[in-house]
Amino acid sequence: MHGWRGYVADDVFWALFQVRQSAVVTLANCPLLPAVLRGRALRGARVRAGARALVYGGQTVQGRGLLRLGAGAFVNHGCYFDTVADIDIGDGVFLSDHVRVLTSTHEVGAPTRRAGRLVGKPVTIGTGTWVGSGAVIMPGVRVGAGCIVGAGSLVTKDCDPDGVYVGSPAIRVRNLND
Repeated sequence: MHGWRGYVADDVFWALFQVRQSAVVTLANCPLLPAVLRGRALRGARVRAGARALVYGGQTVQGRGLLRLGAGAFVNHGCYFDTVADIDIGDGVFLSDHVRVLTSTHEVGAPTRRAGRLVGKPVTIGTGTWVGSGAVIMPGVRVGAGCIVGAGSLVTKDCDPDGVYVGSPAIRVRNLND
């Protein structure tokens, strides 16, 4: 979270950054842009895509953190990346449609405003992982290499490598590579 100063309602620099980032993401989501070029087009939104990464349209990227996509990563339609903190997606990761990767949460505030100070916690998705349609990865989670996260799952805790995780909250239901 290099340079993160927290949320301030009248922060003009933060507002200008958001406008710029939204414009870059909107242009990159043009349906005429090939998936192989979209990762490069998102560079101005703090996305770094590795070689052969495919990013389909309808993406949302919001925040000052960095989104790193490994070589050969695949990001399907409509994924949401909350980049208050960094998101690292390994080589060969497959994100199905409408996956949400969240890095921000709030401290518990006073009774008059329970959503207190904004806090960013980085997320890592290990090499070769497959995340199913509509899954949500919560702030601070590390998904190990070679995992499968089932469609619609809510991942609230770290996932050890080479396992199948499903449910809300997601639990390990099967070992892979046994």
